Amino acid sequence: MARMPRRSPFAGRHARAGVSFLAAAVILAATSVSVDLALLTFPSEQWRAIVAAASQAMEFAGVWVALPVGTALLLTAGEPAAWRRALAVAAAVATPIVVQLSGAARSPFLILLALAAAVIGYALIVFGVAEHRRDPSPPGRVPVAVAVLATANLLVIALGALHLLLWNPLARVPALDMGQIYLVLGAGPGGVDATPAVWAFGAAFVTIAAAVAALVGAARGLVNTHLVVTCGLLLLHATSFFLWGAGIGLGEQLASTFGGPIGDASPVASLLALVGAACLAGAILMQLLPAAPAVDDEADAAEQDWGGEEDGPSASGDGHGVPVAPASVTP
Repeated sequence: MARMPRRSPFAGRHARAGVSFLAAAVILAATSVSVDLALLTFPSEQWRAIVAAASQAMEFAGVWVALPVGTALLLTAGEPAAWRRALAVAAAVATPIVVQLSGAARSPFLILLALAAAVIGYALIVFGVAEHRRDPSPPGRVPVAVAVLATANLLVIALGALHLLLWNPLARVPALDMGQIYLVLGAGPGGVDATPAVWAFGAAFVTIAAAVAALVGAARGLVNTHLVVTCGLLLLHATSFFLWGAGIGLGEQLASTFGGPIGDASPVASLLALVGAACLAGAILMQLLPAAPAVDDEADAAEQDWGGEEDGPSASGDGHGVPVAPASVTP
C-alpha cells in the first residue's frame, strides 16, 4: 500500500482542515458579537471593560487567525499549481481585512451563521472521532483526562448556578438583599422559576454519568484519551450554552417585578459563553491531529524495512542469512 507523503501537518487534508478552521472562525466571531450585545446591561464599568477585552480577544482569534488559515488551506486543497498557492496567500491576507472593514465581523447575522457552522463542526467531530477510535492511550491517561474535564464542567455548573440564583439577582436589584428578593418573587403568581435549579442538577447528573461511563469504557478498551477530551470539550460547550436558556424565566420575573431589562447584570454568563465557544472550536480543530497508523500501514512499514522481500530473512533457509542448499531428492 502506497503511503501519501506528509509534507505538512495537513498533507492530503487541506480541504477538511480549511472547513474546520472556517467553522471555528464563524463560531468564535459570532460568540464575540453575542457577548458584546450583552455588555449594555452590565452596571459595572470595570466588568464591562473586562468582558469587552475578552470578547475582542475571541474576535481576533476568529477573524485574524482562524479565518485566514482556513481560507489558505481551503484554496490549496488537492495538488495546487503555483498560481493557486499565490492566490491562497493573497486571499488569506485580504479576507480578514475585508471582513473587518465591511463590518461583517460585528454583524448580528453571524449568530445565525454560527448555527450552520456548529452543525458542520459537529459533523467534522464525528469523522474525527471515527478516525481516532483506535488511537492507543497510555496507562492512566484516561482517568486523568476524565478527572480534569469533569471537575472543569462541575466548576462551570457551580459558577452558572451562582450567577443565575445569586449574583445576577443581586446585581439587578442592588437595593435589596437575597432574602428580600426571593420573598418578593415568591409572592408573585407561580412562585420563583425553578429552571436554574433544574439546569444545575441536570448538568451535574450528566457530567457524573459521562465520567463514570468514560472510566468503565476505558477499562474495557472502548474509550481512549482522544474521545474523552473531545466529549469533555463538547460537554463544557453544552453546559455554558444551555445556561443562557436556563436563566430566561428568572430574568423575566426579575424584570417584570423590579423593572429594568431582561438581560444579565452579572458578567459571569458572558464569560462562560466565551469559554464554551472556545471549547467547541477546540473540539473541532483537535480532530485534525494525525490518527495512529492503521494495521495495514504498520505492515507496509515492516515490509519496507526488510527491503520489500516477501520471504524476509527466512528466504535463506535458517533465518541467519546463510544460504542452505536444497535437499536432494532421490527417485
